Amino acid sequence: MLRLRIFAAIVSIVTLAAMVLSLVLGAPIGVAIALIVAAACLAAIAPFDAPALRERNRVLFACLAYLVPVAAALAFARGVPGMNIMMVAIIVLLQLGIGLACWAFATRKRRRMPRSRRYFDN
Repeated sequence: MLRLRIFAAIVSIVTLAAMVLSLVLGAPIGVAIALIVAAACLAAIAPFDAPALRERNRVLFACLAYLVPVAAALAFARGVPGMNIMMVAIIVLLQLGIGLACWAFATRKRRRMPRSRRYFDN
């Protein structure tokens, strides 16, 4: 789960970079707001350990919640002419979010093995 949370933090930083790109390219303000909300969803889970099922489900829900504002940003940027670069960036963010959600779903039921540090059993 540590690697997942580190990757979520990296995706959150990339989302903020895409938000800055949207402001530079002149996209609607709704795109920037949606990307800030999406980055906040992932930044909220990054610093906390998730050893138990409850915390792992919280990581899964945060990854799923990330997809909603990114999809909203895609909807806001869709009708604007000349936003091809921004559309590609948002689609890549959406694919990263789907990957994060699948990864969180796959690792949510893992248990620690006794007498073994950092080793999990599915």
